[in-house]
Amino acid sequence: MLNKARFKQLAGLKEAFQPGQRWASNFDYDGMIDYMKNIDVQTADPAELQKVHDSATDVNYHSEASALGDIIDALKTGDRAGAEEGHKRLIAIL
Repeated sequence: MLNKARFKQLAGLKEAFQPGQRWASNFDYDGMIDYMKNIDVQTADPAELQKVHDSATDVNYHSEASALGDIIDALKTGDRAGAEEGHKRLIAIL
């Protein structure tokens, strides 16, 4: 008997994107992009964004990951304005 995850894999169905998710044949690229578009730098957790960064680099979205890294660095230093600028760059890439 197939479990739910294996059934979805065989059917080609996507699992919803989760920060830190690694590449799989059913990786939810659209979900990752939507997640990055909707980052609220006022409330974002740098540790969670690092997981998104890791997912992006794992699926070879290096330009997007670079911009996301700028946001993470700005948030770690308390530079919300820099994080906003980084998010604008990220949106332009996406």
